[in-house]
Amino acid sequence: MNTAPFRITIISLVITFLIIWVGSLPEIQNSFAAISSNIDSVLMQPVSEVNKTSAEVEEVKVNRVVDGDTIVLEDGRTIRYLNMDTPETKKPATPVMCYGQEASKYNETSVSGRRILIKPDKEDKDRYGRSLRFIFFVGADTSSIANSLNAKMVKEGYARSSIYKPNDTYADYFNKLEAEAKKAKVGVWGNCDKPFEE
Repeated sequence: MNTAPFRITIISLVITFLIIWVGSLPEIQNSFAAISSNIDSVLMQPVSEVNKTSAEVEEVKVNRVVDGDTIVLEDGRTIRYLNMDTPETKKPATPVMCYGQEASKYNETSVSGRRILIKPDKEDKDRYGRSLRFIFFVGADTSSIANSLNAKMVKEGYARSSIYKPNDTYADYFNKLEAEAKKAKVGVWGNCDKPFEE
C-alpha cells in the first residue's frame, strides 16, 4: 500500500493550519491586550471605588420607621434619608413641628416592613453614625433620582430640600423640587403658617 499520498495530505493540512494560525496571531494578541487592559483598569482603581461600584444599590428590609426621614433596617442599621428633612417629631426638647406627624405617617405607610433599595451618594455616614441613603422601591429604576422616595417626599411637601456636602450630587434637583412644592402650596407649605419653625 502506497502511503505517500496520505502523508502529503496530512502535511498539507498541518501547513494550512499553521498558516491560518500564524495569520490570526495579531488578532489573538489584540484580544489578549484588550482583556489585560480591562483587568489592569479594575485592579488599579482604589479598593473603595471598586467596592462602591459593586455595592452601590443594596436591597434591604425595613424593621421600623423612626420618623419622616429616618428608618431602622432589619440588620440594625439606621438609615437617614439624603437631601431632605421632614418636620421634627422625635427631637429631644423640641416640640412636634407642624406637619411632622403627617410626614412620619407617610414614611411609615410607604416603607414599614417592606423590602426596599438603598443607594448612597458620596459620604457613607453622618456624624451620628447613621447611614446616608436614597430610598427606592424594589423594581424602581435607581439610575434616576426622581424615582426615589426622597424626591417624592420633597415634591409632595412632606419634606424640604436639605443638602450637606459632600452629598450634593442632586442638590439642584432637590432645591427645584422644594421651590415647586412651595409655589404649589402642597404639604407643609400649604398647611403650616411657619413651616419648619419650632
